Amino acid sequence: MLRVLEACNVNKNIKKLTLGYVSAKCLKLMGDTLNSNSNIEKLKFQECLDPTKRWDKASKDSFIDNLKTCKNLTKVKFEASEKTPENDEGHKMFKKEIEFIVKKIKKENKNLSEREDRLQSCTNDEMFENILKLIEEKDEHQKMPVRKFFNNTFGSLLNDAIFALMKKQQKSKSNTIFTMQGSIRFVAHYLQDHLPENETHADSEDEEGEETDEL
Repeated sequence: MLRVLEACNVNKNIKKLTLGYVSAKCLKLMGDTLNSNSNIEKLKFQECLDPTKRWDKASKDSFIDNLKTCKNLTKVKFEASEKTPENDEGHKMFKKEIEFIVKKIKKENKNLSEREDRLQSCTNDEMFENILKLIEEKDEHQKMPVRKFFNNTFGSLLNDAIFALMKKQQKSKSNTIFTMQGSIRFVAHYLQDHLPENETHADSEDEEGEETDEL
């Protein structure tokens, strides 16, 4: 079993692992080996039929301690060697602990995924793609006045730039203005030519300051 578990740690393509019968010693070994695994998401195993090799409290506690360090296991299922009231009672807490830890792993992975999505949505490429999508997919907002729609979404300056772009596209006979590069270039030039008064004034002061320094 050790070779199988070590091979699973090396092969990152293995997402699901079924181990079959597992003794108390192998249960502890399984936890010790899989706590450093970063790819297996589903794990299934069964208690050994030999009464002398069935799971004891120490082996189950060891597996639980190692499971707490796992990052990707979102489903862990096991079967007891025999379904008797005494055996079921002994594994009841073991099952509850596994379910609790797996649920926590799922929640942490979901939060991490949502955080990565938010970071991705803040990149320049993503924002430009969303802007162009809003411009091109007119069916989604055709019933709403254009200025009102963009006022609800962007600042007034960017709103004016996009509105001007749409007017330009309606009148232009060139395909360049409809491409991503052409649309972005038009919006960038519009923003540069229509800076707020305080920004324009600040730029003028900077230029005057540079000329004074040169003199």
